[in-house]
Amino acid sequence: MSITTESIIDDLENDRLPLPTLPEVAIRVRETADDESASITDVAKIIETDAALSARIVQVGNSALYRGVNPAETVQAAAMRMGLDTVRTLATSLVMKQLFQATHPVIDLYLRKAWKQSTDVAALSAMIARNATRLESDSALLAGLTHCIGLSPILVKAEGDSELLNNADKLDSLLYELYPSVGSQILKSWGFSDQLVKVPLEHLNTEHPGNDGEADYVDIVQVALIQTLDDDTHPLANVDQALVGAFARLGMQDSLEEINMIGGVIEVEEIKAAIL
Repeated sequence: MSITTESIIDDLENDRLPLPTLPEVAIRVRETADDESASITDVAKIIETDAALSARIVQVGNSALYRGVNPAETVQAAAMRMGLDTVRTLATSLVMKQLFQATHPVIDLYLRKAWKQSTDVAALSAMIARNATRLESDSALLAGLTHCIGLSPILVKAEGDSELLNNADKLDSLLYELYPSVGSQILKSWGFSDQLVKVPLEHLNTEHPGNDGEADYVDIVQVALIQTLDDDTHPLANVDQALVGAFARLGMQDSLEEINMIGGVIEVEEIKAAIL
């Protein structure tokens, strides 16, 4: 079956495009953490129902990014060290890597490249939020990690079109045209906030106006993406930063060096290590 822009849009509009779902444990963690009456203990008990996630949370809690004087030996101890917001974000980010893997070699190559880009952007987004805005660094990390999540269902769909898979230019054109709207729909179905839902939709738009003239998560992800790109074919690869309003709203008209980032490079690597 031939895959086209029109067929993907039609499938998306008529709920025929299979969208990835979050595992139940990640959903329960997010819902519990969003409950004002919930505690770290409540969230830890949910995480403990998933052995793999439990082990990863403890591992991250003892990583260079969060390590304390004494090792965290339990989920609750690791969660206490990281805080409720960070645990909620990590619970989602740590299961997302599964969405960027495939058995078909061409699809797997695309998804692995997208996952690397996502982690690069996520780590830098967290740093930018912390140093240049009043926005939440945890949310910025999640925004960066999910900015191109729309690639996944399109590529899975394209697996059945061998002609498309053998035409890189055509496939790239299809992906760049469609993945922003598909990604936004995925985050909406996951119950993400409106601020994060618009990140996939708007991050390629260099004329994005921000939030009433103030920097938002779209700005952060857009700047982080431009700064970390190593793909000359990407739509943002050759943009003039002076014409991208996001840099000005973040006070970064010239470069990342305008942010006071003493030790920043090391921290970016530590963040990436935690979510990889």
